[in-house]
Amino acid sequence: MGWFVYRRHLSHSRVKNLFKFVSAKMDTVFTVESALEFDACFHLEYSHDISSYEAQPEGFIYEFNGRPCPYTPDFKINHSVNGFQFLEIKPVEKTNDPDFIERFKAKRAQATKNGISLILVTENQIRINPVLYNLKLLHRYSGSRNLTSVQIFLLSEIKKIGKVSIQFLTNNIKSDEDNIFSLVLNLLAKGYLRTNITDDIFNMNTTVWCTE
Repeated sequence: MGWFVYRRHLSHSRVKNLFKFVSAKMDTVFTVESALEFDACFHLEYSHDISSYEAQPEGFIYEFNGRPCPYTPDFKINHSVNGFQFLEIKPVEKTNDPDFIERFKAKRAQATKNGISLILVTENQIRINPVLYNLKLLHRYSGSRNLTSVQIFLLSEIKKIGKVSIQFLTNNIKSDEDNIFSLVLNLLAKGYLRTNITDDIFNMNTTVWCTE
């Protein structure tokens, strides 16, 4: 029992809100069941350690109290170090429920038998700021995949200089701050540039560098 044989199809209802996440990484629109799952998408979208991910992937049957139960994980990811993993996203308050604890143990045991780990993720890992705020800002500026001539010039300058602040680039190019800020964040979202998203909310003093 328990091979990957179950897939849910989400549909709108009066009692459950669905959220849509537009993924450039996966070139699709994911439908998720909660605001917490929606926030998790930002981490999966912009993590350099996750090459691919899927919401509501094909699930499996697990046994609980002697009965077969269908289960669909919230996400399936491909991690650069740990390989394929299932994620279950839950608010911390729900993870203390005795029924949830026992069911999750059964789900994780079956997933392990199927050769894939199942990881529990809560808002304690997802709703961390300034990280989540910065990830949402990247998503807002992700925009077109094509590079502008100014962005190509910015990349060439950053490659020459090394680590540099957005303010320094603005002063050097003598351009509008808002324009350079948006172009740099777009380059970060596309993966051409790197930065430390844990230090502070993105601002003109944020330091960036090239990935190559």
